[in-house]
Amino acid sequence: MPAAPGELGTFARFCARLMTLEDGRPLELEPFQKQLLGDYFDGVTETLVLISKKNGKTSLLAALALYHLARVKDAECVIGAASRDQASILFKQAVGFISRSEGLQQRMVAKGGYREIRSREDAGRIRVLAADADTADGVIPTLALVDELHRHRSAGLYGVFRDGLGPRHGQMVTISTAGDHELSPLGLMRSAAHRLPGLTREGRHLYARAGDGSFALHEWALEETDDVDDIPTVKLANPASWQTVEALAQRHNSPSMLPWQWARFACGLWTGAEAWWIRPEDWHPLAVDDVHLARGDRIAIGFDGSRHGDATGIVGCRLEDGLLFPLGVWEAPKGVREWEVPASEVDAAVANTMEHFGVCRGYFDPPLWQSEIDAWGREYGEPAVVRYPTNRSRFMAAAERFRTDVLEGNVRHTGDERLTRHVLNAQVRETRGGYWLDKPAQAEKIDLAVAAVLAYEARCDALADPRLYRSKVPVSF
Repeated sequence: MPAAPGELGTFARFCARLMTLEDGRPLELEPFQKQLLGDYFDGVTETLVLISKKNGKTSLLAALALYHLARVKDAECVIGAASRDQASILFKQAVGFISRSEGLQQRMVAKGGYREIRSREDAGRIRVLAADADTADGVIPTLALVDELHRHRSAGLYGVFRDGLGPRHGQMVTISTAGDHELSPLGLMRSAAHRLPGLTREGRHLYARAGDGSFALHEWALEETDDVDDIPTVKLANPASWQTVEALAQRHNSPSMLPWQWARFACGLWTGAEAWWIRPEDWHPLAVDDVHLARGDRIAIGFDGSRHGDATGIVGCRLEDGLLFPLGVWEAPKGVREWEVPASEVDAAVANTMEHFGVCRGYFDPPLWQSEIDAWGREYGEPAVVRYPTNRSRFMAAAERFRTDVLEGNVRHTGDERLTRHVLNAQVRETRGGYWLDKPAQAEKIDLAVAAVLAYEARCDALADPRLYRSKVPVSF
């Protein structure tokens, strides 16, 4: 059952009366929100909205799902996202609206374990489905909501939802930020929409609608010729009232904001997620000439590496001043695939480091060197040898702290060519909750960059450990 023409006003009143935001304010629809849902309430089958982050898209979709459940008999509302975690964000937003509204609680109940919201009046429900789970086949939605389509690796989930709309005259609303590749599922859909006749642009809002009412596009984005550092211009792509020039400037000026993140997620520009992590002009000035490392200097160390055909490295970071320097580097010769890291040399380098310096803390990435790390741990003990898996969000936070401190000039290095090459090789790849370090090509190496992050993080954690200041000898804990 499609939405009825003129029903937008009813939805707005429903939100203001029953939806309460986390800060206690009622959910008052803004003009741009009414604009982007106008096609849905006019009966359009598929609506695609591209809009920058922090413009309230998740709250809006959650409110629309709850309204649909309350309005449509035996509603089958499905929420789709790239992963279970992403899908749960919108679901939790809807649950929050229910928990803060007695009126909604009388009409529906959340089943957290099933990730469903069920109507108390009929068989209607809202449920979340993820593109990484094979659970969507056969779904016949009355309303399908797709969140962050730019994260979907394929068009599979979207296609299942779209193909299931017919039997119950369902509709679909997709809201996403800009993507990174025009050949992605989102990119192809956007390109097709741009070819629709009657495409219009007002300010930085682009609108297109198929003549048969099957599809509509709303896109808020800067033009390619716009200056992404001109905040009043960027504001044009951020229609929410709370995205003020001042708020946008604060985001723009944050040391943690990467250029590609700003372009995509604040300006709506399509740009590759992969971009350089640290620029040469930010790294080279941090080199220190005439470095003198003394026996017994208290340091932290980081270890990362491969076994075959890549590189392995140990990096030290002096506690006194944050100076980074390589302690051991093993790289496969270019063009040589059948090459193995000499484990005996790595073991000797670790032993020499432990003997020569006061190692206060060391972080070791374990997957491919697990047995050696276990042996080093037994010999040198914690905190000189600590397992530090880099497959968790913990490492993303460490990489961002390192990068931020580089930009603020709080990091120093010896100017070593290999360390510099690895750091400048590193690119960032978007992941859930942040970014990951990646290499531009298989032949390039970034292992010393990862080891440097681990060494710097180990230094920060060592300095925060009160036992360090009770120590009278370098390695005493």
